[in-house]
Amino acid sequence: MQIMKCLRMATFCAAGALGLGAAAATPGAAAMTQPLVHLYSDAKGVSHFRDETLVIPAGAAGPARLALSQTPGSQLLAIRLGEVEDWHRAPIRMYLIVLKGMSEVTAGDGQVRRFGAGSVMLMDDLTGKGHITRAVGTEDHVALTVPAPAAK
Repeated sequence: MQIMKCLRMATFCAAGALGLGAAAATPGAAAMTQPLVHLYSDAKGVSHFRDETLVIPAGAAGPARLALSQTPGSQLLAIRLGEVEDWHRAPIRMYLIVLKGMSEVTAGDGQVRRFGAGSVMLMDDLTGKGHITRAVGTEDHVALTVPAPAAK
């Protein structure tokens, strides 16, 4: 239930924050898109649905990212099918919630796991070698990242 609440809140934040903190575009690189259903109220207070598209600008390096709020780490992360992020660490302690596609993650100890839509992972490898991420399966990998509280 908390995850669904978090996803709903992120969707509403995304609708109001298009373009906030977006990564610089790489010349010639194509942006990625993510469908979004925007639930909003008109001037009379009546709620309506509107189909929209989030544009996730191509990153200067690494995956495309779109900040969902001014809180560092709240963003959509997109990796094109077949792309590989070589060894890297999580930039901050965060939850990663897969929205679509699948990623294959190789940990520093060599263990490999796959994460598909609905998977939730606590990214906490802030030191050391880090991990490798590959977008596998049949479509681009899109995930929501949300900052996590400090470890106790």
